[in-house]
Amino acid sequence: MRLLALCAISAAAAGGQVAASQASAKTVTLRDIAFAPKGLSIARGSTVTFSWRDDDTAHNVVSKGTKRFTSIPTRTTGSRSRTFTKTGTYRYVCTLHPGMSGRITVH
Repeated sequence: MRLLALCAISAAAAGGQVAASQASAKTVTLRDIAFAPKGLSIARGSTVTFSWRDDDTAHNVVSKGTKRFTSIPTRTTGSRSRTFTKTGTYRYVCTLHPGMSGRITVH
C-alpha cells in the first residue's frame, strides 16, 4: 500500500515536470501588413514574442474579445513578449490596418 502511494506521488511529480517543459516560446512577425503566423496554438505558460519586421511601418497589437492580454502600443521596430498562463482563445488586431488580425489558442 505504501509503495503504491509513493508511485502515485512520483507519477504526479513527473507529470507536472512534463507539463512545465511543454511550455515554449513562439514568435509572431509583423510583416507585409500581416501577422505571421495568423494563428498559433500554444501550451499554457508559453511566451509569444511579437516582432516588428515591416520596413518601419507602424503597427500595434490590440487584444480583442473576452480573453485578453496586455495590448502593445504602436511602434515600428523591436519586439515585445507576452506570457499566456490561462487557457482560451486570445484574438488581436492592428488598429492601424483593417483586416490585420490574429489569434492565439492556449491549451
